Amino acid sequence: MSSLHLDMKDIQHAVVNLDNSLVDLETLQALYENRAQSDELEKIEKHGRSTKEKENAKSLDKPEQFLYELSLIPNFSERVFCILFQSSFSESICSIRRKLELLQKLCEMLKNGSGVMQVLGLVLALGNYMNGGNKARGQADGFGLDILPKLKDVKSSDNSRSLLSYIVSYYLRNFDEDAGKEQCTFPLPEPQDLFQASQMKLEDFQKDLRKLKKDLRACETEAGKVYRTSLEEHLQPFKGSMEQFLSQGTTSRPSFTFPFPVCRKHRCTLGKREFILASQNPGD
Repeated sequence: MSSLHLDMKDIQHAVVNLDNSLVDLETLQALYENRAQSDELEKIEKHGRSTKEKENAKSLDKPEQFLYELSLIPNFSERVFCILFQSSFSESICSIRRKLELLQKLCEMLKNGSGVMQVLGLVLALGNYMNGGNKARGQADGFGLDILPKLKDVKSSDNSRSLLSYIVSYYLRNFDEDAGKEQCTFPLPEPQDLFQASQMKLEDFQKDLRKLKKDLRACETEAGKVYRTSLEEHLQPFKGSMEQFLSQGTTSRPSFTFPFPVCRKHRCTLGKREFILASQNPGD
């Protein structure tokens, strides 16, 4: 902490007046994480009292003195917790929203996208044709999705091309009217989007929302302590800012549902923000 070269007056000004011009949020985070706990503070105060009673008693070292002075800032711990949570809340909500919107977009495209239907239809037609005279496969119709990554491994009789390259060239010749033109678009979801979505779990969304909800309640509790115990001169602008923040979302209730039949639905409410998480299979 000494390396930060902070004046205690600047820290108090930043905490009480919500002014980050001299002490930024990263520094407040470091101060909050390194603040003295109740048992440590009790020992520091006890030592401080003993030095007053003894003439030659050793005074507090700089770190302990710093922690003691930090504890004298009105409701330092409660205020900084609320300030830090307020600063991260919107970013956390936006992060969850972006992930859900990506997942919803991909679900919609996979279900209703014409390009997806055409490409999978080609795979189905060619696969059924190839299985037509194959007794080992029982002349099976249809295919499992796990076969898709293996299309590149199925080679022509002269080993000059793969089934995947044939499907691509056939699609471009017979389905894509804009093939070779500037306005030509990829008919399937972007691979990077699919990879991101494949890493998502509804349980993780629930976990993140539960944590935010828990922290929001904690913020309300900590803010309430400040309202009750602070001197009138130290209440504003903290009280006004926190009351406005904690009441946010009364008119905004974004919800997310997915375009497939719902077999399991999770409703997560965060303040006035509502998220509906739905999955078709319990393991999805």
